[in-house]
Order: sequence, then C-alpha cells, then structure tokens
Amino acid sequence: MFARILIALVVACSFSAVSARASEYPSVEVQDAFLDLRTGPGEGYPKVQIVERGDFVEILLSKTDWFKVRTRKGFEGWVHRDDMERTLDPDGDKIRISTVGEDEFAHRRWEAGVKMGDFEGNTMVGGLLGYYFTQNLSIELNASEALGSFSDSQLYSLSITHQPWPQWRCSPYFIMGGGAIKIQPEAKFVQTRDRTDQTVHAGLGMRVYITRQFMFRGEYRSNVILTDVDDNLEIEEWTLGFSAFF
Repeated sequence: MFARILIALVVACSFSAVSARASEYPSVEVQDAFLDLRTGPGEGYPKVQIVERGDFVEILLSKTDWFKVRTRKGFEGWVHRDDMERTLDPDGDKIRISTVGEDEFAHRRWEAGVKMGDFEGNTMVGGLLGYYFTQNLSIELNASEALGSFSDSQLYSLSITHQPWPQWRCSPYFIMGGGAIKIQPEAKFVQTRDRTDQTVHAGLGMRVYITRQFMFRGEYRSNVILTDVDDNLEIEEWTLGFSAFF
C-alpha cells in the first residue's frame, strides 16, 4: 500500500514539474511612490533603502507578515505585507501573497515531523529532525520503533538527503546513511537477550508542500542490518508522515 501511494505521488508530481517556473524567485513591481526596505522583519528595524515606483524586486522568503526582497542591484531588505499587497506581478496583476509560502518551502532551514509505516511487515512509528545546509543538501536524524509479534525494534539513523529540485511543490529526494537497531525479543518460554546491530540504508522519497509551514512526506528505504554472523539482513521500509519547516 505504501509503495503504491509513493509511486502515485511521483507520477502526479511529474506533471507539476513540467510547469515549474524558470525563475527561482517571483518578481513584483512597485506601484507606490516608493517602497521602504528595512534591515529586519519588524517596525523597530531601521529603513535603509528606498525602491522607486516602476522598479522590480524579487521575493526571497516570508516571516509572519514580513517579506524579504532583493532589488535588481542586489540589495536585500524586509517589507511589510500591507506594502507588498500594493505591488504588481510581471503581468500587471496584484500579487498573490499566498504563493510566497511555497518559496519559503524551498528555502527552509529546519524540519521536524512524525511518520508511520511498514518495516518488513511490522508497524513502524517515529519522528525526525532535519537541518538544511543548502537548498539541495540536508542532514536528518530519525528515531523509530517497529512493533512486531515476536520482537520490538528501536532504530536510530543519521542520513544525508539530496533534493535536486527544491523549488518544486512536489519535490523528490534521495537519501543515504547509517545508524543502529536494537532488537528486543518477546520470547516467553526461552531465555533471550537483546542485541544491537549497525545499519546502512539508501532510498528515495517525496515531499509535498501543503500550506503555510506544513508538508506531506512519503519515503522508501532499503536497510541492511550488519549482523555478527555471515549473512546480513535486508529490510524494506515504507513510511508516510507529516512535517513542519521553519
């Protein structure tokens, strides 16, 4: 089931990718006599630049009711939502403020979320925390638990993810890394002991921007458990979840 949902997301998002905009940042035209740029997102920050009527600025990201913009000369500053709503897009229409959230999705720094799925037939639940070094590369910490009929497993992993097209609303990514798994058998009549093994993994996933700071995630991983015996274990993992970026 999880595999079918993830494949459907990839197919659906391929149509979205075709219509992706060539420009990474949306541009707007100033219609007031001038537009004040501040050093930070708040009235308490000083005004340091003025953009005149008819000039264009690029919208880089948003923070509550403030927008970070960049002039054609490369100067960056912050503008309040009320001022941005009086600007025009390149077609001469009023700017749609709601589209800025997708751009912030492409330039996020932190991500935290929850997920659940299937770990080789066992129910898996867990959480994640990620940090983005660039728009394309991030590091992610995962902690999960797989609940089985005969044993429970706790998994911890550290991964590097690569997102080739961060500006897409449906953005695929690739993942690889390693970690550890602690297996706790639930035998009632035979003396057993817990064991901890090292793991490595690789996989792919899809992030889908929903609204504001939230997104949906679907992911597949191929895990290899490095055991003390000659034969290593290969485990397939499918998960779905939600996360927030900030």
